[in-house]
Amino acid sequence: MTSKSEVPDTHLVGSSGKIAIITTFAAAFFLAFMPILIRIGESFLSPNATIFNRFWIATVILGLWQVIFRRTRQVNIPVKNVPEIGTKLIFFIILAIAFIGTQLLWASSIDQTTVANAEVLHCLTPGFTTLAGWALFSHKFGKRFLTGMLVATGGTIAIGISDMSSSISLEGDWLAFLSAIFWAGYLMSIEKLRTWLSPTLILIWASLSCTLLSFPILLITGDQIFPNSFPAWLTLIILAMNTIIAHILIGYSIKWLSSGLMATILLLSPVVTAIMGWFLFSETLNPLNLLGFAVILVGIYLAISDREEIKVVED
Repeated sequence: MTSKSEVPDTHLVGSSGKIAIITTFAAAFFLAFMPILIRIGESFLSPNATIFNRFWIATVILGLWQVIFRRTRQVNIPVKNVPEIGTKLIFFIILAIAFIGTQLLWASSIDQTTVANAEVLHCLTPGFTTLAGWALFSHKFGKRFLTGMLVATGGTIAIGISDMSSSISLEGDWLAFLSAIFWAGYLMSIEKLRTWLSPTLILIWASLSCTLLSFPILLITGDQIFPNSFPAWLTLIILAMNTIIAHILIGYSIKWLSSGLMATILLLSPVVTAIMGWFLFSETLNPLNLLGFAVILVGIYLAISDREEIKVVED
């Protein structure tokens, strides 16, 4: 995130910043497929097994990619931007914990509460990234961004509020609430790591960490580890590829966008998911849903029009 003294020039906003915003919209589109693919994957395996297979496959694909294109991955990073080893380790640990925490909490919340409840609580991520940026890093935010963030968050809540249930236990709701905090931590840790690492290396570490941390849980639960049919394998491979594309796009964009703005733009993902649900599964879109879509778009427009949330990057 940037302070008010780091407002980018018009050229940057019109080039790198614009590309980063478009890339984030693309990431939101791929993230929108995630619930559908996870639902299909969990028809073959348990949620924990789906997480494990999704990320070990992603780790292998990313590792092969890194080896094959190793000669092209060298990036000249200013020495002043490379932190001390202790700082590196802290951000790597935060990234690993936040990433696996998001996956486990989100999967568990959907299992214990309604999708609508989980979606509404999970959309609080922009607020957490903003509060953490202000409290931990003394970041300042423009009124335009704050207004846009609040409007977009309100629109997302409007989409799910009509389907929310008060009859479900609070445990699932708390898990969804915590998943929003962990997702915010993931985005903020990527924002720091991107100053000196490529998106591919960051995602390799995140996927490998998720694989290693989820495997013991899988052994404890005694669930089936690997799928035993071609459709199941195909679903997991597609899920892994979708994960790679979405998170590489996020990793690329966050070099130029603050984590708060990133989280706000990604609120578009539930909109795309709802539209796909209507198109693929004939799910109903009521007037409140449509109003929520419009409000989200207005909020995102206000947020991205705040230049203070687009960074100046020294090459």
